[in-house]
Amino acid sequence: MGIKRRTRVWTSVGTAALLGGLASCSEPAETPVGPDAHAPSETASAPAFSAGDGEGEGEGEGGGNGGEFGIDPVEAESNPVIYLTALEVMRAHYLAGIDAFEAGDRTAGAEMFAHPISEIYIDFEPALDARGAPLFGDVMTDASVAPYSGESDDAIARRVDDVIAAIDAASAFAPRNHISPAGVHARVLTDLIERAALQYEVLATNPDAREAYLDGYGFARAAQRYARNHLEQVAEGDADAALLLGRAVSAMQTAFPTALRPRELAGDSAALLSLASQVRAEADGLR
Repeated sequence: MGIKRRTRVWTSVGTAALLGGLASCSEPAETPVGPDAHAPSETASAPAFSAGDGEGEGEGEGGGNGGEFGIDPVEAESNPVIYLTALEVMRAHYLAGIDAFEAGDRTAGAEMFAHPISEIYIDFEPALDARGAPLFGDVMTDASVAPYSGESDDAIARRVDDVIAAIDAASAFAPRNHISPAGVHARVLTDLIERAALQYEVLATNPDAREAYLDGYGFARAAQRYARNHLEQVAEGDADAALLLGRAVSAMQTAFPTALRPRELAGDSAALLSLASQVRAEADGLR
């Protein structure tokens, strides 16, 4: 990201924060998501990750160089799993944010629109540039500022739709390596499932960690969407793996049924983590 564009992102988001909140918004929901709803890396460990032989295997998500949310922006330039995972984690924020916004927790929803910019996009943009993908930092910035600038709810929803469309466009520029399309999609989907399961573990061990719920909900929604678009390709490589992934996606929908946290949680943390582990083993077996 060039200096002028980077400055615009930070200035726009900072200005929105200084406006003193959503003056025109309704009160938060009865169980509002906390101000740190963006930070699964602060409440749960990044999921274990295997990008394939010789590509960060055993070193955690994206290899040893780290990065926000366990995503290595440098390795993303050549590793399709990391590249697509970065996009899907950003997408998860917007899916969760708009659902929470429209369900009544407007503050938490609006916050989710801004978080991926600093946490992922700014460092990830060079990977987009290297792949020749369209850049969309300004589109994300416009969405993050919209709730604070008096735009209508319909306009805000359209801003989010623009971000989702931009992520879809960038997905088409994912790099290729020795991993088959089935293996790539299985690994990306597994990553989202693991992230949702880890957030649920936080909820199970610390009921007051309300911010983890919206994070987990976003990952579950992103997993549902990704499965709808790519599970058939996984099935072409391994029907059993696709079936297990489908079960795991359904389990995450049950654990995170709505954008607003229900009074009673319906999932089983140990079972979700076990299912995520099974899915990881199946996905890593696809080449």
